[in-house]
Amino acid sequence: MLTGKVNRKDITLVMLDNPLNTGFPTYWHARGYGLFAANPLGQEIFSNGKEKLNFTIQAKQSAMFRYRLVILDSAATTNQVEAQYHQFVDEVK
Repeated sequence: MLTGKVNRKDITLVMLDNPLNTGFPTYWHARGYGLFAANPLGQEIFSNGKEKLNFTIQAKQSAMFRYRLVILDSAATTNQVEAQYHQFVDEVK
């Protein structure tokens, strides 16, 4: 979750990771220059080698990753974010 101001109005950006995703829960990272990212395949690098994901997609196959971006025109509370998350998980089963 990131919060900030646009034209002096509070906003919140929330990225949600679905439990059906490979690598759930994902590793998140943000940088001061604007990067806000999920890295579901970066277990080894982000855990200093303690975790490792052996993930392969076979030829002519696919993988699906489910995320939701929520944009709120206010500073979000924890309860609001939790409600959005539960709605997302319930919708994508």
